[in-house]
Amino acid sequence: MEKNKTSKYLKYAFGEIVLVVIGILIALQINNWNQKRLQKLTLSNYYERMHEELESSRNDLDNLILGIDSLVMLNRKTLEILSSNNKDSIPTLQKTLGALGTAWVNSFNYPIVQEFMNEGYLAKVNNTKIKEELQAFSFQLNRFKALDKGIGDQYVLTIEPFINKHLNYSQIALDRYKTSLVSGGPDTDFEWLFNNLEAWNIITLKLEMLVTQKAILKEFKAMRERLTNLFNSELNLKP
Repeated sequence: MEKNKTSKYLKYAFGEIVLVVIGILIALQINNWNQKRLQKLTLSNYYERMHEELESSRNDLDNLILGIDSLVMLNRKTLEILSSNNKDSIPTLQKTLGALGTAWVNSFNYPIVQEFMNEGYLAKVNNTKIKEELQAFSFQLNRFKALDKGIGDQYVLTIEPFINKHLNYSQIALDRYKTSLVSGGPDTDFEWLFNNLEAWNIITLKLEMLVTQKAILKEFKAMRERLTNLFNSELNLKP
């Protein structure tokens, strides 16, 4: 009789343990499912916000590339005139030299992308392509900081001192800036520039920096397009 009671008790206890274990496993499974659901919602929210951030910068990026293109063209024209040693081209030279004293930095700001990276959400991304593009995008933003420093240093350390010493800026400034300046002052000796090695090298190095900047900007634009398309696909948005 006692043995039957003990056996029934053990069976009951075992059944209770099984039920508890099953309950715990179900609770863990539900919690795991809920965590994944919340993580997916968080990532989708970030994807949507980053997508909007990338789209909002489209015009600024395109306009900067066009602006750099114009500076490349003007500095190249300056060197061609100096190389030709044609003094009759001085009126044109006066219009192109302003590009030497013009510098535009890559002042892009992507706070949502940076927040996403800083908060460690990249590790939770399952889409390999999105992960790779975000890593490359973040690297490029840091690369811009180094490039902007190079542009600033070149202007402050070499270009501005040369202009201050040898050129009347009000005579050579680009039209967009000339209207706010006061005309007058000593005339620039444009003929002196034709056989001046310092002038040639400064303009050549400026052109080199602009060409580098343009290449990096175009690479960045292509990267931005790829990332935008990946977000479109992930969010089921029409491009």
